[in-house]
Amino acid sequence: MLGRIRTIIAITGLTSALAAPAAFADAPKSCIDLGAPATQISTACKETADSRSVQVYKAGIAAYNAARAYLRPSGSTADYAAAAQLIEASFRQLPDADLLSNNKATLGFSKNRDWKRWQKAPRVEFRFDRALDNATALEGLATTTPFRATPVCATSDACLNKAIDRLANADIVAPFASANTSDGGRYNEFYYRRGTLFASRGNPADLDSALDNFRKVLDSQRSERKADAAAALERLALKAADENLALGGTSLNQAIRYYGIALAAKPSSWRANKGLGDTYMKLCRDTASTPAQRVPNCLSARSAFDSAKTQASGADLSGVYVGLGESLGIASAELAKLNPNDPNVVLYSQASIDAYGMAASAGGGNAEAQLALAKALEGSQPAQASDAYRNYVGQKLAYPEWIAAGWQLPVASQFQQKLNMVSAGTDRRNIAEAILAIYRLQKGSLNHSVKLSLLEAARAAQPSMNDASIEIGKLYLKPPANYGAAYKAFHDVILATGGDNGPPSAGQEATRAEAFYQLSRVEAAKLSVTTAQTSDSGVDYAQKAFSLNGGEVRYKKAACLAYITTFKVTRDKPATASWCSGIGGSDGQLLLGMYFLRVAQTAPMSQRNGLRDEAQTAFIQGLRLVPQAVPPAKPEVFKSEWPGADDSMPMTTLLEYGRGKSIACNGASLNLPLTPEEIGEAEKQFKFFQLGPC
Repeated sequence: MLGRIRTIIAITGLTSALAAPAAFADAPKSCIDLGAPATQISTACKETADSRSVQVYKAGIAAYNAARAYLRPSGSTADYAAAAQLIEASFRQLPDADLLSNNKATLGFSKNRDWKRWQKAPRVEFRFDRALDNATALEGLATTTPFRATPVCATSDACLNKAIDRLANADIVAPFASANTSDGGRYNEFYYRRGTLFASRGNPADLDSALDNFRKVLDSQRSERKADAAAALERLALKAADENLALGGTSLNQAIRYYGIALAAKPSSWRANKGLGDTYMKLCRDTASTPAQRVPNCLSARSAFDSAKTQASGADLSGVYVGLGESLGIASAELAKLNPNDPNVVLYSQASIDAYGMAASAGGGNAEAQLALAKALEGSQPAQASDAYRNYVGQKLAYPEWIAAGWQLPVASQFQQKLNMVSAGTDRRNIAEAILAIYRLQKGSLNHSVKLSLLEAARAAQPSMNDASIEIGKLYLKPPANYGAAYKAFHDVILATGGDNGPPSAGQEATRAEAFYQLSRVEAAKLSVTTAQTSDSGVDYAQKAFSLNGGEVRYKKAACLAYITTFKVTRDKPATASWCSGIGGSDGQLLLGMYFLRVAQTAPMSQRNGLRDEAQTAFIQGLRLVPQAVPPAKPEVFKSEWPGADDSMPMTTLLEYGRGKSIACNGASLNLPLTPEEIGEAEKQFKFFQLGPC
């Protein structure tokens, strides 16, 4: 019987000699069939592959068919290890070169009939399918959790490396590229699977390889796997784009590239359009670039957000509108720097406000959009901006009634309770800034109790908000003044920005200077009843303010006037004009002239005329600097900002009076170009600053 079987093998060449189990009566024959249907093979083909009585190349065919059977159950039920080992054996027993050889002696064919039958067999298809199934088995091993080492590969990466190497040669898929090929599904499957392998391995260089393979599927003439490849391409490109967006800097160009790839895969991807808009927004916000560079980037962001808004919904749509509003707002501001008369400046600005309005109402209301809307409206529509700020705070606190819409009632009593439910950080800071913005926008129409309640609410939200403390102090300086409360508010800022005598905290120089300036005003306000007076502390505060921020004219004025009103020349502390020089403008010359008159009051007799001449020179120079007011414009007035001082006196009147006083105190006479009323008012002002007697 055995001899008969061997005779049959010799005759057929492709027929297995092994007996099959009853359930697989045709197994031996199908096991060595290059094109055996899946229904005609089983794991029993392994017995054929292992049989020493089967020719080596036939054992290679049987080993692969057995592997197919082991792979047939998908997912966790597939035996990837067995399949991978069998396919490796198949390649050893029947290498591709031997499989496709045109030399019948390669595999030992002696009869032309067998050789012709072999040449007609689906060898090209077998080569492709075996390579792809090998990759499937290796990928299955790599991704099975927990990973288990096998003789095929010891690590997950090693499995993926072998799978990618197996599909490295695209020649195996070339015969299936044509759309007219009945087995064309293999072409797209090859590139889809290869892209998946590169994506799974995830080495830095694998990203573009994966993308290129998925794009091969989309660019092919075949229809198979296109939806899967598009989804994979979009997903992978979005991930890469998001990572580059987060990195910022020079990585933004890569982010733009990858978002573009995602859009090519799925033109309706709102995520890709939103990401593209966010990327261009980083370039749009880049203050290191020029307006000419920023405007195109802002408009590119606008275009991306415009596309995204037609695809997004709910909270996502609100976020898109926020981006749209910001891009248009910055575009308007930057374009105005290039050409303020460009009509798009106004169009972009209004479109920005409209977008923020849409964001605030989309998705059931968006607090961050309300905040953005409020900021956009501040410059042109303060009432609407205040409402948007109120809505923002109400949404963040989940307490819309935190303050009445008409601004006539103080902040509601449950504000602190609701605020306690908001965690410290950005939200609290934004709440505080929103409330302070409401105060600044509405303070002209608010009563004292509402003003104070808003400022206290802002400080409750952000105790370190020095701007709120300064505004509280300024409020307490107004009638009916509470100097103790004002002092505490300003002094709290000093303590928070470096202490009484320490150096200023980094970045807090301007705030600290303002607090010192306001403290100097507290001291002046307490003592200046009929004449300008202050304490030694008041002088010190004024001089510290100027030392911290010499560019602020108010501080220079305060330091100069504090020096004038408390002037007491001594041997250890001689007169110095440094606190009253360099202010600039007509008011600077007025103060310098006042300084020289004040010093002359107590100077030695031999020096007085010279000091008054210096004063006269300053007043004359000031007159030359007074801008000529053309009716109906009002003439320039001197605003000393000293508590109790008249800040409505025309500059020309004071300068002319000072010039005349300088001359008169030196014993000469002159006719002033002033009315008796003007002389009386000017004299009152000079006396207020202790410049009455010569």
